[in-house]
Amino acid sequence: MEKPFPSFIRVEQGDPDVEILPEIYEQEFSKLYHLLNHIKIPMTNVNTNRRQFPYHKRMCFGLSRGRFTGVVGLSRDSLKYPEVFEEIMRIGDKYVPFKWTSVHLNHCLTCPPHKDDNNNGKSLLVSFGEYTGSHIVIEDYIYNTRHRPIMFNGSKLLHWNTPDLEGNKYSLVYYINDNCNARG
Repeated sequence: MEKPFPSFIRVEQGDPDVEILPEIYEQEFSKLYHLLNHIKIPMTNVNTNRRQFPYHKRMCFGLSRGRFTGVVGLSRDSLKYPEVFEEIMRIGDKYVPFKWTSVHLNHCLTCPPHKDDNNNGKSLLVSFGEYTGSHIVIEDYIYNTRHRPIMFNGSKLLHWNTPDLEGNKYSLVYYINDNCNARG
């Protein structure tokens, strides 16, 4: 059973800077969920972990800029797991209404309050898996992103997750990386 939210937080009352898109059928995520449950998703480390984020499992797909070379190209995860990347692209091309460059995948992450550094414009967030809780809070409004994508500008709006995650949650964040050119 879901825990009640603190009274100071408004639940989906429609922040004008957040757009809730139509729900996606759970079956759309079946293949990706199966693929992700059969690979080892790396844990953040001291060099890759954002300040104040808990250590968590994450991957980056799509375009990225090499940390040491500065060269823009497909991320290491895209090259190492082409079938996962293909499925992430299929979902993104079908449901994301802008030309995204990059996708951040989180596994069972509860984010502290933050703004995204490298996003250019709106991001689309959608979650899937066998879980409850861990809703996203954007500027004091709570949104349930399980199979329900939302768009917002993560570089301008403070956002975090409720700390009540139970189960196996994956989140996809499609965005335009400021360090890369748009796809398509």
